[in-house]
Amino acid sequence: MSICPVCNKKVSVEIVNEEDRVYSVKICPEHGVFKSIVWYGEPSYEEWVQCGDNTRPYRINTKEEAGCPYDCGICPNHEQEACCVLIELTQRCNQSCPYCFADSSHTTSDAQEEPTLEEIRGIYAFLLEQSSDRPFNIQLSGGEPTIRDDLPQIIAMGREMGFPYIQLNTNGRKLAESWEYTKVLKKAGLSSAFLQFDGLTDDVYLKTRGRELLDNKMRAIANCAKEELGTILVVTVVPGINDDQVGSIIRFALQHRPYVRGIHFQPVSYFGRFPAPPADQDRITIPELIRAIEEQTEGEINREALVPLSTGHPLCSFHGNFLIDENGGLIPLSDRNKAENNNCCCKTSPIVQARDYIARKWSWDNPADPFRTEGERDHHSSDEFSQWDSLIRQLKENSFSLTAMAFQDVWNLDLERLKRCRVHVATKDRKLIPFCSYNILYRSREK
Repeated sequence: MSICPVCNKKVSVEIVNEEDRVYSVKICPEHGVFKSIVWYGEPSYEEWVQCGDNTRPYRINTKEEAGCPYDCGICPNHEQEACCVLIELTQRCNQSCPYCFADSSHTTSDAQEEPTLEEIRGIYAFLLEQSSDRPFNIQLSGGEPTIRDDLPQIIAMGREMGFPYIQLNTNGRKLAESWEYTKVLKKAGLSSAFLQFDGLTDDVYLKTRGRELLDNKMRAIANCAKEELGTILVVTVVPGINDDQVGSIIRFALQHRPYVRGIHFQPVSYFGRFPAPPADQDRITIPELIRAIEEQTEGEINREALVPLSTGHPLCSFHGNFLIDENGGLIPLSDRNKAENNNCCCKTSPIVQARDYIARKWSWDNPADPFRTEGERDHHSSDEFSQWDSLIRQLKENSFSLTAMAFQDVWNLDLERLKRCRVHVATKDRKLIPFCSYNILYRSREK
């Protein structure tokens, strides 16, 4: 099932194979046929799609009345507990990007709708009640969350209440402007910066963000490195704009490790603000991105090292884990051929493993890390560690991760995928809403 892009009424959806392309086809009795590409080429759709290892939500907060996706909150039909939860701190922004999931604005009137510190405390308390084991990973988002003067207090509050991993989703402009500001956020307990980073040339930023920003990104990365703040480069991949820079961005990230912890690719989705409704050529599917990574790294990253996540839905995401050898080469730790057996001997639930994976891979200095030793951040010589501590630090310094998340929009929404969503948005009225349905149906109600 899906919904009509025009009227948002529920309609049937069919997955149709046409040679090496797979389409989602939906028919609305009022508005006709809508066809959207969801897969193109190798690895094959049949090979990639497999049964996941889902953990049902610990708590249900809304009743089933109108059915999915109209009862989000989480409703009884949802099949996957959240891994990461976004808290939107503001709808204000210091940019006006042509591509923006949130359709953020510059208006100061939006500040009146922002959650207060006490409301945020209430959201934190609500989230602590919603997870069966180990609190959710928190993403502070917006708009641009650094617009808020009380961001350090919000971070510190979350850490004091028991959240081991707090991430900042940011365009990086304020981090670039001030090393001292970056230092304040790190001291408050920030785990990592999820940094908007679309390319290595300013012509890319002019098209995706409306202004030249490359120098800004470089300064933000440098300031985060000074504070040993783990940084993830978040690349919105748009066909014809920056899909030819995938390999160059990977090489750049490797040159700036260990504090650049990895890359998170987001194939462009068409909700929020975007130039025009998408045609097939305006989308980049997961297999196209995988092939671009393989080809543009000249095979150093093989497609078999990129694995669908076991939690959530395989059409939504993939990840790859690597070690960097002494010559700077990449040693894959993930293997799609062995992915089915990755969790067989682990007693921890898959979704908790997913939360720990992000906290371990994306932050540099994670207090929840069982391998972190007292005073490790202040002492860098391996002589001051035991042999085991030194080995763990070397592994951390030489690890690298690639992840991707293909969000759904109103044209390609599949409710079977949505029911297994693991990225949720926490709202002021104490609801957890899957990210894609939030952006398609619920965001305007929050403004």
